[in-house]
Amino acid sequence: MTPPLPEAVRHALDRPELALLWQRIRKQLERTDAQPRGTVRIPIPDHRTASELGAILGRRLTGHIGKNTQVDLGKLDQILRAGPAQLGLPDVIVALTGEQLLQKQVQLTTRTAGNQQVWQELLDIMDGVPQMADERALLAKSPVGPVQHPPDDTAAITRSWQVYEPAIRAACIWWRAHNDGRRMAARQLAGLAFRDTKKWTDQRRVAFANLVQRPFDQAVDEADVPIKMSGPLVWKFQDTIAHAATARPWIGLPAQGIRTLGYIECDAKGILVVENVEAFEKVCLLDGVTERWLCVWNQGNPRKRLMRFLADLNLMVAAWCDLDAYGIRMMANLEKGIGRSVTPVGMSLALWRTGTKLIQTDQQLAWARDVAANFSTRGPALLRELAVAIAETGDCCEQETLYEQVLPTLDATLRAFEHSGA
Repeated sequence: MTPPLPEAVRHALDRPELALLWQRIRKQLERTDAQPRGTVRIPIPDHRTASELGAILGRRLTGHIGKNTQVDLGKLDQILRAGPAQLGLPDVIVALTGEQLLQKQVQLTTRTAGNQQVWQELLDIMDGVPQMADERALLAKSPVGPVQHPPDDTAAITRSWQVYEPAIRAACIWWRAHNDGRRMAARQLAGLAFRDTKKWTDQRRVAFANLVQRPFDQAVDEADVPIKMSGPLVWKFQDTIAHAATARPWIGLPAQGIRTLGYIECDAKGILVVENVEAFEKVCLLDGVTERWLCVWNQGNPRKRLMRFLADLNLMVAAWCDLDAYGIRMMANLEKGIGRSVTPVGMSLALWRTGTKLIQTDQQLAWARDVAANFSTRGPALLRELAVAIAETGDCCEQETLYEQVLPTLDATLRAFEHSGA
C-alpha cells in the first residue's frame, strides 16, 4: 500500500501548473514497468509554470518560458526521496492520482485473455467443418494480443476483427446446414450466429460471402420487401401484372420479384424519392406529378433492393428528405447506392432557417452536429451549405412541417428539372 503524502507536500505538488508533468511521468513509468528512467519534455508557457516546476526541480526555469524543458525521472525521484515527501517518484504519482501504476498493462492483459477465449471459440466451431479447415489453420497460427486482427491471408478478405469474428461464426453454421442439405434464411442465420437477427452489416455480408464462396443473396434467403410507388410504370410477364399509375394513392411491388420476373416498362421523366410515408402519400395525390414522375417511398432509409431497382431504371432522380443531418446522410447514401447524383427537393437552407424545428435533447443535437459536420465538405454538393448550418446548431426541420411550402410548387419544380436535365 502506498504511504500517504503529508498534506503540505500534497498541496505543493498538486498544482494545476504541474498536472501535465505528472500525467507525462505516469505514462513514462507505465512504459518502464514503474522504474524512474528516461526523461519527459514539459512546455513552460508562463511565469507561474516556470516558478512551480522550478521549485520542484530546484533550478530556475524563467529562461525557458515559451520553450520546453527536459525532466529526468531518475533525478526527480532522488529529489522527492530526499525532500519532505520522503517517497519515490512512483509512490508520489500513485498518491497524487489515486490510481495504481501499470493499469494499462492490466487492461491489456485482460483484453488479451478475452481475445484468447474468443480465438479458441472460433477454432472450436471451425473444427469439423471441412470447408473451413484452411481458415482454421490460418487462425491457429495467428498471434493473440490485446488488439486482435484477422489472419493476413484470410478468405474473408477483411482486416477488421469486428467483421471477421461474426463472419466466421455465420460461415460455420451455414456450412454445417449446407452439408446437411438445409437452406437458411438471412435473419435466421444472424440470430444463431450473432444472437441478434438485425446484426447483418454490409461488411459482414461481404466477408461471409467470401467464406462461403457465393454471393450473399444466393447463399441465404431474404424476405422480399415491397416498394411503394405511384407513376408511369408497368410490370409485365406475359401479361400485365401491375400498373403503378392506376393504383390510388400508391401500389406496393416486391423489390426482388420486380427485378427477377418479367420486365418493366417505365416512361417516367424521372424518379422522386420521398423519405417519410405520409409525405410520400401526399405527393402521390398531387395532380400532375405522378403522371410524369415515378414517386417512390424511401422506406425510411434506402435499402439495397430499393437502390438496385432505382439504379436499373436509369432515370434522373430527385429526393425530398427531412432538413436535418440524417436527411443529408440519406441523400449521400442514395447517391452512392444508385451510382449517380440526386437532386434535392424542398431542402433549401432558406426553408430550414424559417421552418419549425424539432425539439431535441442536448445529446441529440450534439450527435446531429457531428453528422452534419462530416457532410459539410464531402456530402452532396447541393446540400453542403445546409450541412454547414446544421453543424452549428444540430436543428432538424421535418418535411411534414413543410407541406404548405413544398407541395404547391412541387409540380413546377419537377418540370424545371425536366427542362434542365438535372
